[in-house]
Amino acid sequence: MSSNPLNILFIMTDQMRADCMSGVGHPVVKTPHLDALASEGVLFKQAFVQAAVCGPSRMCFYTGRYPHATRSPWNEVPLPGDEKTMGHYLSEAGYRAALCGKTHYTPDPLTDPEAQPEQGIHRTALAGLESWEFNDGRGDGWLQYLREKGYAEEICNNPFAVNIPEGADKDHTAYPIHIRKEDSDTAFMTDRAIAFMAEAGDMPWFLHLSYFKPHLPIVAPYPYNEMYDPADSPLPNRIPEELENPHPFHIPYRIERKSVPFDEEHIWRQRRATYYGLITEIDDHLGRLFHHMKHNGLWENTLILFTSDHGEYVGDHWMFEKELFYDEAYNVPFIIRDPRVEANPTRGLVNDDFIESVDVVPTFLEACGLGIPAAIQGRSIGPILRAERPSDWRNEVYADWDFRFYWTPKKLGIPPDKCRGWMVRDTHFKYWHFNGMPDVLFDLNKDPQELYNVAEDPAYAEVIQTYRLKLMDWRMANEDVSRVSWTYNRRPGFGTNPFSNQ
Repeated sequence: MSSNPLNILFIMTDQMRADCMSGVGHPVVKTPHLDALASEGVLFKQAFVQAAVCGPSRMCFYTGRYPHATRSPWNEVPLPGDEKTMGHYLSEAGYRAALCGKTHYTPDPLTDPEAQPEQGIHRTALAGLESWEFNDGRGDGWLQYLREKGYAEEICNNPFAVNIPEGADKDHTAYPIHIRKEDSDTAFMTDRAIAFMAEAGDMPWFLHLSYFKPHLPIVAPYPYNEMYDPADSPLPNRIPEELENPHPFHIPYRIERKSVPFDEEHIWRQRRATYYGLITEIDDHLGRLFHHMKHNGLWENTLILFTSDHGEYVGDHWMFEKELFYDEAYNVPFIIRDPRVEANPTRGLVNDDFIESVDVVPTFLEACGLGIPAAIQGRSIGPILRAERPSDWRNEVYADWDFRFYWTPKKLGIPPDKCRGWMVRDTHFKYWHFNGMPDVLFDLNKDPQELYNVAEDPAYAEVIQTYRLKLMDWRMANEDVSRVSWTYNRRPGFGTNPFSNQ
């Protein structure tokens, strides 16, 4: 073990499902380097995000606070300038905190003169993080790199366009993009992460390596576009009854988000196969990154956390993309490797405790020996890594979705203030509550694939009431009390400023 301060590498993919790793038993996709990481750390199978849209989900990861507290419930809704992020906490503690990739962060017009709505909505690196290499899908640094490599301007302007041969008879996702595998955005961001580690030297650092893939468009460089046989793609998790007796929200939403004709088997099989190829591409480059760390004295003093901002249906429940509250969208991969001896008792274990995205910030702060401010609503996972699981660890997870930004509610005539859904899930039930629309309830003991909504069954009436109260209690216990606690905790014996690291 190195005597150097603990570094933190926070790796996030975009739109990667929890089940798409060979280490959790996926029958097709291969992820040997993530599997190896899990063998040296802990793989959490029940990790859930609090919103299945890039922006609000990431703001929960970055602040340790729920969507209703961050006040950033959808993409391009600015994170208020008074919200502290993991970048703020760690940089103030002496860490070099940097971004390599995307954060889907929109600055606050009230605190940033250059972020005024009349000038157009724009994204920047997350507040508190140095923009080492910003790439929110098509970063300037990557595009300039492609130009220097001699790629034509039309390719640089549309780097995810595919090279479709004349007479093509397959779905377009079967064909490779024009960019070579060694020049892809995933390859480039990995190169830049390695460069950051080299430049950081002995200064303790926090690096958020945030890959754009396997987010749509589901297209890949050769050979990842043809690495997996579409015939091997597992069948989608769906049944005809989902279409025959849908929730009112499902009919227009499935039309809005289905993306492809679901009755054309060759399409969803191919898109699944290419999606798996993108995941293996990321895994290959993580292997390259981990090799660099091991051979440069970084492996034994760097805490690594790997996850995704949300999942992807890839045809499940007759949809693509990630909205609604199904597990395919909310359950994400989650691996932590803590190199310190205190974590030895749990190395290689698979854990079934419920983890929420809001737990990431307090986990990092505790790992660095910092206090956890009262404004943070998650809990540190550190005790679980040390085999010191708290007896009062959570028994359920929660989510919050503001869907006023879609066309679907407009078609249904739902006013913006009622376009809200909440979800609570434990090991037995998953309950969705909508404002002004019918409930959804899945009995996970009988229906773990979430195919049969039993909310209208009189036998479950008491269950509905119980889980509705769970949602109410959750919201009451997790309102934004940052200002309240600021004053309350200043009373003698009651703590400190909630935004202090002390």
